[in-house]
Amino acid sequence: MSGGSSRETRRIGAGLFATTLATLLLENLDARLLSVLTWYHLSFFAISLAMLGMAAGAVLVFVAGERWTGAAARLALARCSVALAVAIPLCHVAVVWIGFPAVLVSWLTWGAHLLAVSTLLAIPFVLSGVTVTLALTRSGGAIGGLYAADLFGAALGCLAVVPLLNHLDMVGAGLATGGIAAIAAVAFAPAAGRRVWWPAGLALLLLALGALNDPPRRGLGLRTAKGLPVPQTGIALSASNVHAHVLMLDPAKRPIFYWGRGAAAPVAQRRSAPMIIDGSAGTVMTEWNGDPAELAWTRADVTYLPYHIRRGGEVAVIGVGGGRDMLAALDAGSRSVTGIEVNGILVDLLRRRERDFAGIMTRPEATLVHDEARAYLSRQAGRFDVIQMSLVDTWASTAAGAFSLSENGLYTVEGWRHFLHALKPTGVLSVSRWFSPTSVSETNRLLALAVAALLDAGSADPAAHLVLMSRANVATILVSPTALSTADQATLQAVAATQQFTVLAAPWQVPADARMAAIVASRDAAGLAAAVRDPLYDYGAPTDDRPFFFNMLKPAGFLAGASARGEGVVTGNLLATTTLVGLLGVASVLVLLIVLAPLALVGRPDLRGAPRRAAFAYFALIGVGFMCVQIGLVQRFSVYLGHPVYTLAVILFTMIAAAGLGSWWSDRLDPRGGLARRIPLLIAAAIVGLALLVPRLVAVSAGAGLLAKIALVVACTAPVALLLGTCFPLGLRLVRRIALRADAWMWGVNGATGVLGSIIAVALSLWLGISATLLVAAVLYAGLVLPLAVLRGAAPADGAEA
Repeated sequence: MSGGSSRETRRIGAGLFATTLATLLLENLDARLLSVLTWYHLSFFAISLAMLGMAAGAVLVFVAGERWTGAAARLALARCSVALAVAIPLCHVAVVWIGFPAVLVSWLTWGAHLLAVSTLLAIPFVLSGVTVTLALTRSGGAIGGLYAADLFGAALGCLAVVPLLNHLDMVGAGLATGGIAAIAAVAFAPAAGRRVWWPAGLALLLLALGALNDPPRRGLGLRTAKGLPVPQTGIALSASNVHAHVLMLDPAKRPIFYWGRGAAAPVAQRRSAPMIIDGSAGTVMTEWNGDPAELAWTRADVTYLPYHIRRGGEVAVIGVGGGRDMLAALDAGSRSVTGIEVNGILVDLLRRRERDFAGIMTRPEATLVHDEARAYLSRQAGRFDVIQMSLVDTWASTAAGAFSLSENGLYTVEGWRHFLHALKPTGVLSVSRWFSPTSVSETNRLLALAVAALLDAGSADPAAHLVLMSRANVATILVSPTALSTADQATLQAVAATQQFTVLAAPWQVPADARMAAIVASRDAAGLAAAVRDPLYDYGAPTDDRPFFFNMLKPAGFLAGASARGEGVVTGNLLATTTLVGLLGVASVLVLLIVLAPLALVGRPDLRGAPRRAAFAYFALIGVGFMCVQIGLVQRFSVYLGHPVYTLAVILFTMIAAAGLGSWWSDRLDPRGGLARRIPLLIAAAIVGLALLVPRLVAVSAGAGLLAKIALVVACTAPVALLLGTCFPLGLRLVRRIALRADAWMWGVNGATGVLGSIIAVALSLWLGISATLLVAAVLYAGLVLPLAVLRGAAPADGAEA
């Protein structure tokens, strides 16, 4: 490749910068989109498809060979960049409108739907892969400047998703991302002798459409989410940010909203506005004039349970939503009510836009805190009489029970350690979750979590510290650092009798359910482990290492899926896990069709015997290993930062930038030297150290602010990513030494195994734990020693690189 003029290099570099910026923006947008259309945990598939598309694009350029060189390459670059700018909004809008297959009607239609959505998501990344590879290898520009532009654009794209989603809805953000890709086409056009007016006009059009899109009034918006229709009329508010998409319906007279309506609940109507979060999670904002005497109706709900025994105290509400729990706390005469809400849209509604309608913030006792609950409460030692958390699972589909595999740090032993620490000695933690009296539900796991948290806090008799009651399909558990008093117990018994609540577990009553009885009778971790043991379902208390509270299906339970159907929450788990397996199949098909098949058409690489096996093994190991590290860190730090979108942006930014530096540094290493030989073991040791160190760092910095936490995530991730970045170029240099035409195959093998590795990493974390995923990555990187030794000892090919 010739050096090219400095002006030409700047133009190509600008186009490459805009291309990778748009590509990483799209990857993060797709992750957010998938979290709305399907289960949040499966948003990782955006990473898989981005890797698949980029690898396929690179392979296509290599396969094209001499047909894409010189002027032909620059023309192809200009055309492909325009195609990318068009494909991004078209494919994005198409996926939004057709949705994700959330209901398994038949394997044929479900599989076809899944394949169609995956293909639509992958197309822009294939075009991006072609564009980036052409710009780097066939444009004639100076490689150093181009590679820097590639990395800077990608790194900025990871971070830019946060302000973009805070100002535009998901469809608008997709349109704007297409506009950024069109700006790349403007930069590429002169090098190909093309006019810039067409891509410039396209860029302005897409950016304008993105800024003006306003669903559902005059724009494009979500049609379905998790298989449920999204309302298109009667919308008072449609707003999006990095946390969620919020729809508020028009206020109207409706029956009083209850989670678990007691027998003595008044039959009445009040003006209220239902709110839909991410298409399916629900909350309600009820009109209130600020008079506490108008709130007596809140007492008939099973979620009101803590206020029967702790009136007039200091209260913290986790996950404010429409303010329902804050109303209950105000009715209880609480001296202070602090609502902790991570979603700024909901905070703004209660503070400003709907202040007079909701009435909550007109009261001097009420305070709203825009923060993540674990971080905030870790700074509030011994402050609250009540901490309440009712059905908080914004990232899951509350309307469907637990159609989720999402990680959530609010439902782990470590999270509850902070909650109990923030209570006064006689304070109460109240948590409400879905319940099914006739089938497997979350309640057993919730009870196990409470017992595990009490044992962790030093309780000798957890049964004396908790009460679990249900009404209809909602159960509320009360957990106190000290044993519930005789007066507390008498009050709760009277409430249960009046409201006809079912007592599932209490100090005065042995649970009728055998498993619940075994759980509350546990006196140590070993006893609790025995009580929750089950071949099909996971009733164990989630931890930060396995924070998947909503997934209760073990692998054996999935394999016995026919018997699990209809089992309440497990139905959602079964479908979510089926989707995970289906994605593995779809990814395999796409890898075969758009990566391996084109490579097979141009013949096998110039490698034979042991060197060929070693080369394939080397690039396969780093493909799977890299994704195990990336997925593991995203999952681990999602709990720490409080939201996967932040974590994905930070992790991708850090790993791209640091791996790029590692790649640059690797050029200064002799691939056959001693240091290069030890790098796999250094990486393995670094990953093991990370797996051991991160939990301790997270524990001591739990109360830090978001920026401080992000700095810690970067500090933990960057050194390991820098080492990871050396592996691919070092391996490629060794292969080039012994083979003339093997680059494309190495790219293909690495990309293909990376795609499949991301899905494998999710399964490992889900069923073995995040630390296990990282340890598997360490083993894989340590395993590079063997193929590396074969490649280092192989005889060089005639005419190959030295």
